[in-house]
Amino acid sequence: MITLEDKIAIAELVARFAHCSDFGDWEALAKLYTPEVETEMEGSELRFRGIEEQVEHAKVSERQTEGKNRHFNFNLVIREEGGQVFAEYMFMNVNAGHTPMAARIVVSGRQRDTVVKTAEGWKIAHRFVRFDQDVTVTA
Repeated sequence: MITLEDKIAIAELVARFAHCSDFGDWEALAKLYTPEVETEMEGSELRFRGIEEQVEHAKVSERQTEGKNRHFNFNLVIREEGGQVFAEYMFMNVNAGHTPMAARIVVSGRQRDTVVKTAEGWKIAHRFVRFDQDVTVTA
């Protein structure tokens, strides 16, 4: 059974993903995942497998937005079911841009992270993304 402390740590894990990814802390980002982590996206055959591919995808996003990629996560629900723990939440990805009043929402949707408790703390083992828009993600 997950405890209140576990729920706080899992919420911090989700928040750390956004901070590390958006501000280019690649070393810290890599520590948030299990070695066999996989990200899958509904309606896409593309998968990001392993820590290196997760970090490389974040780097691509950083390059595409010139360092202005921002993830906003909200409505987090943490639940345990069938021996697994899930962090489910809504997300909005924003290109903050360089000009005031020019930020734009790139995509929004829902995510479900399967998280596991390790000796180093909670980590993301699997991520399922369901976009609200018709999105084509490239590697």
